[in-house]
Amino acid sequence: MRRWLWIVCLLASVWGVKAQTDLAATLEVLDAGVSVRRVNTAAFIAVTQEAIVGVGDVIRTDNTGRARITFFADGTDTELLPNTEYVIERFSGTEQSFQLSVNVVIGQTIQRLARLIDTESIYDVRTPGMTLVARGTAFAIRVEGTGRSAMLVSEGEVESTQDADSALVPPGFGIRANVGEGLSDVVRATTFAELDAAIDGCVVSVSTPDDVSLNVRQGPSASTALVGIISPSEVTLAYGIVEGGRWYRIAYRGGFGWVLSSTATVAADCAGLRLFAPDWREDIELYTVPAPTFPIVPAVSPTPEATPDS
Repeated sequence: MRRWLWIVCLLASVWGVKAQTDLAATLEVLDAGVSVRRVNTAAFIAVTQEAIVGVGDVIRTDNTGRARITFFADGTDTELLPNTEYVIERFSGTEQSFQLSVNVVIGQTIQRLARLIDTESIYDVRTPGMTLVARGTAFAIRVEGTGRSAMLVSEGEVESTQDADSALVPPGFGIRANVGEGLSDVVRATTFAELDAAIDGCVVSVSTPDDVSLNVRQGPSASTALVGIISPSEVTLAYGIVEGGRWYRIAYRGGFGWVLSSTATVAADCAGLRLFAPDWREDIELYTVPAPTFPIVPAVSPTPEATPDS
């Protein structure tokens, strides 16, 4: 009897230590279509209501499934949207100080942190395109089939890194990264559609009387350097617009330039062009295509901007 009592006490002691060092989370099924592959197993098992998940477990949702993983009772959780695969890679410590690392393999998730993370705690999310480090925040992640990863911050700040490249993303902004290609600019966006439009540009059409060519300038002002000319028919995408309108950012000479147009029409399905301040200037030293033969000099041109006389 004493021997059995000693064994029970020993196991209770071991489990007590484990409870303080290896944490577990609760998986809640919000919409049917959720399954889990336990660590060191090969098959996914369907979850219909709730389950306990921990380090090494893979959680997957199908095209109708939706789930919530709650890490702490205060509401620190992650919501998995349909067609998502998510891995808990590290979850240890205590309720007060913890280390949590997860991997969003594909799909979309929404992270909510109901606490300010102390300096000893870690909450990072790995994706194929970048790693995200949160400090008391709410943010959403999208990973596409190509591995292209995107993130939007709604509260707090999130640091995004890829190799030696890093950027701090504030609320109301987002960032995107292709695998191995570096981070995008941090751009203002509250939806993934707005983020894509800001980075990929929107379809635009521009016209001028008699198809006169447009001057391309370093910034959204006629007083900035003239860096080239372009035919209106060649302007098919706009990558931004100046605050107040009429000046549009276009791809030019391997970089970007600005054209003035009062007739530009942006496609109706555009989620929103990226806004730039009037004092924005492109780094023309990054151009990869040689300059046109006419002199590139600062000039003030009347509206509309047109080709220099030949």
